[in-house]
Amino acid sequence: MTAVKLLEAKIPKNLYIEIEERVRLGLFLTESEVISSALRKAFAEEAREFLKRSIKSVGVSKKSMLNEWKRIRG
Repeated sequence: MTAVKLLEAKIPKNLYIEIEERVRLGLFLTESEVISSALRKAFAEEAREFLKRSIKSVGVSKKSMLNEWKRIRG
């Protein structure tokens, strides 16, 4: 298991209700799993948007990216 750190956070009541609901529905086992999943998703989306902006700012085309991907994948 990955090492974990305990983090205490204050969140709005409506978000807490959403977290509890996901656990109640069986989508997650614990509130911690809900929060960890949401954070991973948010960070991934943020990274994806950053990469899109970075690629666009240096003028890399979608076609050249796909060609490079195909070359790497073989």
